[in-house]
Amino acid sequence: MHNKKAQVTIFIIVAIIIVAGVLIFFALNSNIVNPFSPGAEKIKTVVEDCIQSTGEEVVYQVTEGGGYYLESESSTESGVPYYYLNNERHMPSKEEIEEEINFWVSETLFFCTKNFIDFPEYEIYQGEIKVRSEILNEEVKLRVTYPLTIVKGEDSSTIKKFKDTLIESRLGITYDAIKEFIEESQEAICLSCLLEIVEKNDLSVNMADYDETTVIFFFRNELNEESPTFIFANKYHLEDE
Repeated sequence: MHNKKAQVTIFIIVAIIIVAGVLIFFALNSNIVNPFSPGAEKIKTVVEDCIQSTGEEVVYQVTEGGGYYLESESSTESGVPYYYLNNERHMPSKEEIEEEINFWVSETLFFCTKNFIDFPEYEIYQGEIKVRSEILNEEVKLRVTYPLTIVKGEDSSTIKKFKDTLIESRLGITYDAIKEFIEESQEAICLSCLLEIVEKNDLSVNMADYDETTVIFFFRNELNEESPTFIFANKYHLEDE
């Protein structure tokens, strides 16, 4: 009899541990506290869609801007960033471009969410938006933390994080190709190097003279005609005083 009671007790303890473990697992892996609160899932979906569209717009703009969302401090009068100027390299690091993406996604996301005016039936309290991007070869990954507390009557939910967003982009491949070209063309354009680099990376390149010493480069992804063009300028010699 005592053995049976002991076995039953052990089974109950094991069952409690399993249930507790499952609850803890879902609690740690869920981005929504009290996920059954009305509106939480709908608002979460809207924000994730906005992260996708905003991220795509920012990555496009940053690519067209040669790694910058707005005009860089070192650029031509037409706003094209210099990557090589007066015998010095000015090409931004990949980490600097990621920071540019982070900042502008967090700054412009509200244009898409419209401060949640489409959800007047809810009180939505918003925390600080934090974005961490990672430039990969053929995509840019965004991880967004955006605390939201959604209240309707006595029901409330808190969303802290959203699923990772993947943006189709060959920004990483293009960046690495341009970096290789810059390293091979310190004092003058190495045409053979340039042709080899773009060919092995499925890129195309056009060049245009900006002035007597400055050349503007247009790198484009040959695998997708709708891809943005990565634009930058090199000045190879000091202008005569």
